[in-house]
Amino acid sequence: DVNMWNKLDAELPTIKQQLAEMADCDPDEIALNRNSSEGLSTAIFGIPLKAGDQVLVSLWDYPSVIAGWKQRQQREGIEVVTVDFDLMDDENVIVEAYAQAITPRTRVIQLTHMLHWTGRVLPVKRICALARARAIVTVVDGAQTFAQMPLSFRELDCDYFITSLHKWLGAPVGNGMLIVRRDR
Repeated sequence: DVNMWNKLDAELPTIKQQLAEMADCDPDEIALNRNSSEGLSTAIFGIPLKAGDQVLVSLWDYPSVIAGWKQRQQREGIEVVTVDFDLMDDENVIVEAYAQAITPRTRVIQLTHMLHWTGRVLPVKRICALARARAIVTVVDGAQTFAQMPLSFRELDCDYFITSLHKWLGAPVGNGMLIVRRDR
């Protein structure tokens, strides 16, 4: 207990500052948690939606992410719409698949930055720009990209970015990060 309260808690501002510098965000936009799944659940269940609102996901999103949105669909009557594209599709085809799936009821786009089973990096920045132009919230699962490749929260221009710090940063298991755009 002494180590946790006297040492670890005292280091949190410094840790958040260092992470913010790596992620290109403000330290007060960071919430530390246990892993990507916890951070994603925080975003998924915390975004205000009402019955009939649509959320776009893809077949390639992590299964627990899709399950979270499906749970909200069952409980609250939101509509989860699956955007269809092939992993070998050109980036333009993928962006167009998201553009075609957007309706006036689309409120959130769930995106996976890098697919955990293939390493395919999706054109998240372009899809976030598409969403931002239509006032659609974006949630980016960055479990496989943070600390593995250059990344800027500001440049991605998403609303929520979630990662596990134990993967490519090498932090101990049980360390994750949720970045929430200040106006959210």
